Amino acid sequence: MNTGQLGKLVFAAQAEENRAALAHRKERRALDQSAQRLNQLRAFRREYEQRLEGMASRGIDARQLADYRRFLSQLNEAIERQGHEVQGRRRAAEDSREALLRRAVRRESLDQLLERARLNQRRARERREQKLSDEAALLRSRA
Repeated sequence: MNTGQLGKLVFAAQAEENRAALAHRKERRALDQSAQRLNQLRAFRREYEQRLEGMASRGIDARQLADYRRFLSQLNEAIERQGHEVQGRRRAAEDSREALLRRAVRRESLDQLLERARLNQRRARERREQKLSDEAALLRSRA
């Protein structure tokens, strides 16, 4: 395979790596946002529980207590769902990171292959030039 073809492969591999890097950044952003939302829900639950404790210490009627408990139950379900989403986002971010690493390794391998091909071409050219120079010197010495 000549250096022109290898150069095209390296260029395509670099484009794939760039797309994978973009996808990974997108997955990381989604994970960060999802984790932030989970933390907000947990903080809200703590505040709400503290508010409920304060009200309970001062006295609260049964209907209001039931409403608070129902809301806390719904909030806990939302936290659980958000926790599952964070886990899924974490897996997706890890998958995208692995894909990026695979593409980076492939591009690096192609870069090295291209560099070796260029080095081989340069050495072959130098050998040809040396051979021509040696032949010219031999012809001059015979003349």
